[in-house]
Amino acid sequence: MTLYNIQDYGGIINHAEYLTMGLKQLGHEVDIVGLTPKKKHVLRSFKKQDLQVLPNGTGYYHNQARGWYGMEKIPYLNPNNRKQFVEEASKYDAVLWHIPVPTLNKENKDVSEWLDLYDNGTKNIAIVHDGNLPSLYPHLLTVADKFHSAVCVHPAAYHSAKVLPIRRHLISNPFEIPTDYREKSLGFDQRNGFLSAQIFKAWKRVDTLIKAIPHVLPEADKLIGGAGIEYRYMTSQDKCKPKYYKDGVKIWDIALLYGMKYLGVMPNKEVLQTLRQCRLQIDSSWSKKYAAHGAHYNRTTIEAMLCGAVPVATDLGMINSFLKPDVNYIEVPHTATAREYGEIINEGLTNKQNWEWIQNQNFNYVIDNFEMKKIAQKYVDVISSPYENQNRRLSNVSPKTVKQAVNNLEFFNAPAKASEATEAYALVSGAGS
Repeated sequence: MTLYNIQDYGGIINHAEYLTMGLKQLGHEVDIVGLTPKKKHVLRSFKKQDLQVLPNGTGYYHNQARGWYGMEKIPYLNPNNRKQFVEEASKYDAVLWHIPVPTLNKENKDVSEWLDLYDNGTKNIAIVHDGNLPSLYPHLLTVADKFHSAVCVHPAAYHSAKVLPIRRHLISNPFEIPTDYREKSLGFDQRNGFLSAQIFKAWKRVDTLIKAIPHVLPEADKLIGGAGIEYRYMTSQDKCKPKYYKDGVKIWDIALLYGMKYLGVMPNKEVLQTLRQCRLQIDSSWSKKYAAHGAHYNRTTIEAMLCGAVPVATDLGMINSFLKPDVNYIEVPHTATAREYGEIINEGLTNKQNWEWIQNQNFNYVIDNFEMKKIAQKYVDVISSPYENQNRRLSNVSPKTVKQAVNNLEFFNAPAKASEATEAYALVSGAGS
């Protein structure tokens, strides 16, 4: 299992850890290594109290917001390191690539050496976590012929990956589910309030929830966890964005006055413990761009179901999802005002009969669809399947995606590969000219 230096935090950690645990339970050996464009690997600095390790997982300590500590990372600018990676990869039945190509960030500028890492003589499996692959990673087309399959973790990822000439599989995120989790779950009367814990990105729209907090029942626990760039903008004394003000006061400060409690970056264990005590879990995210491909909900929604908390999510965030409104979660229109948002939350906090019904539906659903050993077996089935002729899928690739892939390759300073991509997809790109 491997991943680039682009997003080794948040849900990626949990997916890798629990998939590793599931594969080990099936009797397989699993190793994980990172890939970095830097000339040498430098360990990140962590506070010891912020680290945790999952037994039988990767074996690495990690911080939910900052990634793994002590993970072996290969500086692939070095040709000997690239050669060693390829040689070692060939000894495995498969290489699982979490986000299978680098992204366009400043540390990857003019770095094309990653293109040499896929000729490893084994089955490469792309794991797609993003719901807008054509815009984010179109250059995956360049190495698509090196991949046996693509595993997509939610419908948005699955539908956005249709641009790839690679066989796709829709396989949910894996979760550790204790056999007695249902029996130990607290009932309605033993819980209170809600938790919303996620990375603060613009499309996560945590601000819409923050604005709704003054309209939520005063006796309810209003718990917010996570961190990220929008948190810094929302709370900054001198760089707070105008949209995060109301009547000259920061919406964050207003929410604090109305009882919001900020829990900071929460280790996954703490998230689960908190969800077991809450009635609701709230995911405020939505994106019209992502919604074009389907649902793009996060792991915390499924963790909430596992912990007996009822999810609250937006219509666009859950569009064409595995989950159904009023069956698995409470739906909020993405156009809801702050007052309307608050009223929907209040209904979820007080309607005991509906809450208990949804909780029961979710208990039945989670064990069947997300248990890590079952998910791991699906990966084994994918790896064990034969290769298919992938050329017939070229018709799914749009001229726009090809053009974007070529532009991205120029960013990586790979003109030869850009020319090769143009020629390889000439029929497709020519159709749009």
